[in-house]
Amino acid sequence: MKSKSFIIVSDPDPAIEKNLIDILTGQDFMAVRANDGHELLDKVKTLEFDLVLAAGEMSGIDGYQVCRLLKESEKTRHIPVMLASAMTDQVTRNRAIQAGADEFITKPFNRIELLSRVVTLLRIKSLHDRLERQIKEKEEEKRKLAEKTAELKLLSEIARIVISIKDQKGVLSEIINNIREAFHVEASFLVTRSQSQWMLETASTNLSQTLVGQILKGTLSLFEYIERTEKPIILNEASGDIRIPEELAKLLKNEVQATLCSPIFIRGQLIGILQVVNKKDQAGFDTADMTLLMTVSGQIALAIENMQLFNKMANFNLTLQDEVKEATLALVELKNFNESILQNLSSGVITVDLAGNVLFVNRACKTILGISEVDMMERSLDKIVGVEAARHLMQPTLDVEQTPISAEAEINLKNRKKIYLGFTTTVRYMGDHQREGYIISFRDISQIREMQETILRMDRLASSGLLTSAIAHEIRNPLAGIKTMAQALEKELPIGDQRHEYVHRIIKQINRLNDLLKAFFTYAKPVRPDKKMCDLRMIFKEARELLKERCETDRIVIEENYDPFLNSLYVDENQIQQTVINLLINAMDAIGHDGKITINGLSGSRALTKFSAPTEVVEVKITDTGKGIAPEQLRSIFDPFFTTKSSGIGLGLSIVYRIVHEHGGDISVESVLNKGTTFTIIFPQAEQATSLVS
Repeated sequence: MKSKSFIIVSDPDPAIEKNLIDILTGQDFMAVRANDGHELLDKVKTLEFDLVLAAGEMSGIDGYQVCRLLKESEKTRHIPVMLASAMTDQVTRNRAIQAGADEFITKPFNRIELLSRVVTLLRIKSLHDRLERQIKEKEEEKRKLAEKTAELKLLSEIARIVISIKDQKGVLSEIINNIREAFHVEASFLVTRSQSQWMLETASTNLSQTLVGQILKGTLSLFEYIERTEKPIILNEASGDIRIPEELAKLLKNEVQATLCSPIFIRGQLIGILQVVNKKDQAGFDTADMTLLMTVSGQIALAIENMQLFNKMANFNLTLQDEVKEATLALVELKNFNESILQNLSSGVITVDLAGNVLFVNRACKTILGISEVDMMERSLDKIVGVEAARHLMQPTLDVEQTPISAEAEINLKNRKKIYLGFTTTVRYMGDHQREGYIISFRDISQIREMQETILRMDRLASSGLLTSAIAHEIRNPLAGIKTMAQALEKELPIGDQRHEYVHRIIKQINRLNDLLKAFFTYAKPVRPDKKMCDLRMIFKEARELLKERCETDRIVIEENYDPFLNSLYVDENQIQQTVINLLINAMDAIGHDGKITINGLSGSRALTKFSAPTEVVEVKITDTGKGIAPEQLRSIFDPFFTTKSSGIGLGLSIVYRIVHEHGGDISVESVLNKGTTFTIIFPQAEQATSLVS
């Protein structure tokens, strides 16, 4: 795994390109230059780079075309692209957006802004890469479980056939057909040794049965080799191999491309060879296939031997009973083995009947749902997860090829905790292929969902920041001109002229617009924190003094409770005070009159996010007795321009969110309608605090 992020840089201006590389390498990034768009594309396709930083205007293939080509490729579309241009017009920005650029920055560069955007893009890519790895790991786990289940199903089916009372021909035919289905091959055969000659004992029923029971001619060196070595053999390049019996090749519609053979022994004597031919997906056979086929060969040997003993029942009755007992013990062990696998799976497993009554749960299921086995057994699934969720979970999840796939469901537990499950539901059949119920396998994907929401929020913040900055810049200059002309007009009007009032109102509204623009700039381009050691209690004291008059007017009480060993914080005092004031004003607005705000500060150890390890932190809770926030609005309160106030612009909490994360912290909210709201802010201790652009 790389310890540093690799960034490829391309700009036609050598001075700008050198400046970019110096800035990036100065922040411990690995920066590599590309002379033009062609070289940049060639290097990026090696998949060694984490970010592309290219000029929009380049000779040959320009940066916009490079970006478009990268985003159209499945292999490179996940690599973030930042385009740079000296052009600041909207057409150029739109061109970058249409090309699929993740970021657009104008020349000359602001070093802080550049590094901030670079770090943001690299973090998004890192989260994307981590999510991809986790998905691949889960898919691999699912694949291995499916393979193991298929193996167990085959062995269980053969065991069922072995202990059933059938004639030898019928038993072997059914086993051979099961082997063909389990190995997904074009054909399967059982060849037996008869008086120093090889005979086709059984062939899968999809083939002509004309040769069954006949002697195989030719050199048959393949079977002779197995007889001599007493070992299985894999031939993955069997096309035209003269060792393949001519009669078997004729039974197939296609040429023998690959084959796997395993000897069958009874009491140390070779009595036959089990052979499978040509996988349907045209893949080769491997050692796992060989191991399974050898196991099946043992089962076939047991089947043949049991049938031989059955034919001599009069003389070997007691011996046969012992064999049956051994087979039963093997089945019990197989059942226990299956149950041990289910109990030790990290995924939850529930089996229910067609009416939804719970029949079986494994340990992971009880852990994920937080319910004891006593509470779950002999209960209806809808009593555990709710009617709607139960209906959703009991729908088989199959694609067009009838292959199980994963779906998602939202579950409300008894403790009111909400979790998201990724699940797969398959139908459970009885021996006569009648539906008996459902098997539901699931995992808790709540953290993955929260990670996705975090990535989307970061994306929205970055995009809206660019848009806000552009709009604010376009408005500010003409607004300044209007104010200057209005002030000049005010001076020219005679004293006592009633038009003074009109001009005064114009200037007042211009000042109001200017304050609005300042809020836009604060959101779009936040000032880099000027950190120093601060006492959290003093920050709240200053904020309380500023809001003292309103508290007295609205009869709102502020109560403070602090840990006596509360640690100092390494933060920007002004920015944190701005955050505190914003949250307190929001609390006062929610209360209106006659209410209480409680502030609790304590030191402890916990994870800054749900995806990081525990660390030493300072936690602050601001609780009000206001009207609360509707559940459907909780996920949007930190989004830019979202507000429930008639006079607000919706940037306050977005700025709070950005300031907290600039200080390496985390902020969350809990609310109950008509009872109140609690904002929780977590800051790392001084020696662990890091900035987004540090």
